[in-house]
Amino acid sequence: MAEGTSHVVVISDIHGCSTLLREAVWPHLDSGAELCILGDLFDRSPEPDGDRQVLELVRDLQSNPEIYGLKAVTCLRGNHEAMLLNSLKEEAPGKATKLWMRNGGNPDFLPVAREHRDWLEALPYTAIRGQYLFVHAGVRPGVALEDQTIDDLLWIREPFLSQPHGLAYMVVHGHTFSEDFEVVNLPYRIGIDTAACWGGQLTALELSI
Repeated sequence: MAEGTSHVVVISDIHGCSTLLREAVWPHLDSGAELCILGDLFDRSPEPDGDRQVLELVRDLQSNPEIYGLKAVTCLRGNHEAMLLNSLKEEAPGKATKLWMRNGGNPDFLPVAREHRDWLEALPYTAIRGQYLFVHAGVRPGVALEDQTIDDLLWIREPFLSQPHGLAYMVVHGHTFSEDFEVVNLPYRIGIDTAACWGGQLTALELSI
C-alpha cells in the first residue's frame, strides 16, 4: 500500500452467515484496514443462531478494532435492519413483524435484537471514504446526495442499477446480487452482494483510498 493511502475492506449482506463472515474477515486481521459493512447483517440465516453470532462478532470487532489489528469498523444500516427495528417498535406482533418475517426474519432473534436496539438505531445510512460512497442499496440518479431519501438508500434497485447516478463518487453497495453471484463492477457503481445466504459467497472487497 502506497504511503498516504488507507486500506478499506467492504462487506455487505451477511444475512446471518457467521461462518462465511469469519472466513471473510480473518485474512484482514492485523492489516490495519478499516472494515466497512453495508448492512443486512441478519435474516435468512442458513446456520442455527447465525444472526446472534453475526451481531456479537460485528459488535466485538467494532468495539475492539485494535485487538483485531483493524483501524476501525463501520457498520451501515440496510433494509433488513430497518424492518427489524420496525418490528421492535410493536408491542405485539403486527404488520411490521409479519413483513420482517416474510423477508426471512427469525422471531427467536427478537429478544437478542432488543438488547442491541440502541446500537441498531444509531447505524448510519452512508459513509464516504475518499472517492467512494458506501451505501446499502444505492442512490437515485440525478438527485444530490443530501437530497436522497432513506427509502432509496435502503431499498432502491431501478433506475440506479441500470444508469449512471451523476454523483461525484464511485458508489459501493449491496442489496442486489447478479445472476452469476459475482461482483458487479461498472464505471459508476460496484455491487458486492454475492448472495451469501443463497449459496453464493461473502465478498470482502479491498480498496485503497
